[in-house]
This record gives sequence, C-alpha cells and structure tokens, in this order.
Amino acid sequence: MKLKLFVLIFGVVAILGCSDGETKKQLVELKIELEETKTELNVCSAELAEIKNTAQNRFIRAKKYLFDNNLTDAKSEFVGIIENFKGTNDAKTASKEITKINNTIKRRKLVAERKKALGYKILKPTTRVKYGDLSLRFDKIWKGKRWSFDFYGDRYFLRDAQRGYKHILARVSITSKSNDPSLPSISVYQMSNGELILLGTLDYKFRRWKDYGSYLGNYADYGNDFAHSKTVPFNCGLELSEDNLKNGTVYVVLKKQGCFNRVKNDYGNPEVAYKKSLCSPKHILKVEDFDTDYLLLKKL
Repeated sequence: MKLKLFVLIFGVVAILGCSDGETKKQLVELKIELEETKTELNVCSAELAEIKNTAQNRFIRAKKYLFDNNLTDAKSEFVGIIENFKGTNDAKTASKEITKINNTIKRRKLVAERKKALGYKILKPTTRVKYGDLSLRFDKIWKGKRWSFDFYGDRYFLRDAQRGYKHILARVSITSKSNDPSLPSISVYQMSNGELILLGTLDYKFRRWKDYGSYLGNYADYGNDFAHSKTVPFNCGLELSEDNLKNGTVYVVLKKQGCFNRVKNDYGNPEVAYKKSLCSPKHILKVEDFDTDYLLLKKL
C-alpha cells in the first residue's frame, strides 16, 4: 500500500514537470487515484490498530509484560480490555488479573517496608543452594584453628592458623549437571557501621582422594572430577585475624556466580585444583544484593 502511494505521488510530480503537451486529464485522474489510495491506507491503518487491540492481542501483550515483571504496562493492557470489552468474559478475566497485580504490588510494598525496618535482620541463613547447573549442600560452617583437607587413607593435610588468627571453614558437597563447572565464591563479611564489609573469600580444597597415588597425580581420581562424578566434596577455608573477627558479627555469604575454575598445577600436589578467576564479590553488600546474586549461609 505504501509502495503504491509512493508510485502515485511520483507520477503526479512527473506530470507536473512535463511539457504543456501532457493532458490535464492525466493529472486529474492521478489526483483522484491518489485520494482513493490515501483513503485505503487510512482504512488499513484503522483495521490494523483494531486488530492490535483485540482482547486476544491485549492478553498476549499483558502476559509478556508480566513475564518481564513489568506490572504497570501489564495492568494497562488489562484495563484496556475492561474498557473496550465491557460485560464479556475477557473483561471478567482481565479484572481478576488486575486484582492479582494489585495484590502483588501491595505485597512487594510490605516486603520493602519490612526490609527497610529490619535491615540485615531479615536475612535467613540456608545450607542448601541451587542455581544454574549447581546444587550445593553445606554440612558445616564454623570458626576453627585447623583446616584439614586432601584426606587419603588414614592421612591428610592440614593448615593451622597463626597465633592470633582463625580459619573460617566450610564443608560443602557440590553437585553439577555440567562436566566442568565454575564454582561460586564463598566469602566472609563483617557488619561495620550498618554495612557488610568484605574480609575475604574462602579457597577450595578437595576433601579426600582415593589414595596417595591419585593425590600425587599418578592416576586419575574420578571422585574429584565432575566429568565422571555428579557430586564432589570440598573443604574450604580462609585465615583471618581474631581481632577482626571480634569487631562485629561475621556473615558467610555465597555469590551465585562461577568464580573458581579447575586448573592443572605447574608444580606441587595435587595435580588439579580450583583457582579463583577474575570474578570477585562486592566489597560492600547491601540488603538489596540478597534479592538477586547473594545468599546468606551463616552468621558467626
């Protein structure tokens, strides 16, 4: 339709630029056809607008807005259905949807007010975390002087904290759908002047090996390889000053993002380990951060 209109306009312009030998009749005919085409275009535009605003299409748009968590525009679409299709089942359905949206808005407002009043007290610790391809089960999170890991047989490796220091320790089993997942950061924060300040991030160590030979890398231990085992156990730890730990409540927090990747060590044992990549947790956490990327594991 637009192409036709363009051709007609071009024809009129061409005639106007022609010599006196061109008849006025052609010009008149083209003008009439141009007006008819404009009328058709207006009718088509009106029909298209009507199609776009049928109850069915409004419902489709409203559902998309709801999926995108855009309650304002979703409500506007439902209001349009009620105003244009009064007394129909579509209007009744739209009215119910508006009630749901209003209840959601009211509930979110109450949650926001409660969060503002309680601050970090609203956070609830969890021992089980699921996000993406990963599921984590924390068996224990505690302070301790000794961090033990890399068990094999009746032997193991340990790292004792220096005088005046303690470890923040976590015993966790991680299940992955991926054969080579990135593991999340488990970080320690401390409450200071109403804010959570980052103290550091725990390192990952394998909890056990099949035997000393697999620890040395003489042969593979499939129990410590997600490519062969769905679940791998870890003992995690971070050494911190006892003076720092006494200055306020300690929060152990997980960031739902891959931060540690499996690498091969150039020297030392074991041959493989999980090392921290470029990903890093925020230095200061606000309560709102726990709505999306962060989870409280434990307060110490």
